[in-house]
Amino acid sequence: MSAEDTNQPITPQLFEQLVQLAALELSSQEAEILRQELNNQMKAIDELEAIPLDDSTPITSHGVPYTPQITPETRSDEWIACPNPQDIIAQAPEAEDGYIIVPDIPHTDLD
Repeated sequence: MSAEDTNQPITPQLFEQLVQLAALELSSQEAEILRQELNNQMKAIDELEAIPLDDSTPITSHGVPYTPQITPETRSDEWIACPNPQDIIAQAPEAEDGYIIVPDIPHTDLD
């Protein structure tokens, strides 16, 4: 999608579908502001994509080039047991047999 192709890529109808999929509750004013902000972000991405780059420009996912020479060595995972797990469980509103009891999360099925 080029910068010329995107005037308002996220239509109110598409945005409403995204809001439903994300299970968000937004007022109509909040929804419109967020939709406009998303469209502004899409426009900025299109403008960045339109910048011509030389083939010798390396691709990077961030601003710091981690070459093999400066990449820190990966540390090994080390399991350390909690010295007093009963202290943590004692803080929970409800516990049983060393486990924290959490309430069910209510949900609705989306169409």
